[in-house]
Amino acid sequence: MPLKTTTRTYLHVEYKDLENFITGHYGLPYSVISGLEAHNGTLHAVTASASYEHYDPSAEQGSRFIPRDGLDPEVAEVVAQWRAETLDDEPSVQELLHDLTCSGHLEPGEYLINVSW
Repeated sequence: MPLKTTTRTYLHVEYKDLENFITGHYGLPYSVISGLEAHNGTLHAVTASASYEHYDPSAEQGSRFIPRDGLDPEVAEVVAQWRAETLDDEPSVQELLHDLTCSGHLEPGEYLINVSW
């Protein structure tokens, strides 16, 4: 029996290049390794999207998640708190990629982040 596989296209990026991009854009230090909880010699696939799924508890069951274009308000709040330095922790890499994609600084897609030092 053959192994079931899927061909996918990724935007490959080195963790240090992404870290420098994030730090340069936001003007704050950021650790991609911490944001991914990564170890040396690993690859991490992260989706950067210009949309999000909004939860509507009043919608009928099975259709409570509604796709919406733009930045997720919860992610916007996390990024704003981080930039104001009132957040206890750093945002996740996915949150920052979502923010950067919605603001036109990154293209949407699947990013394959290479963590190797």
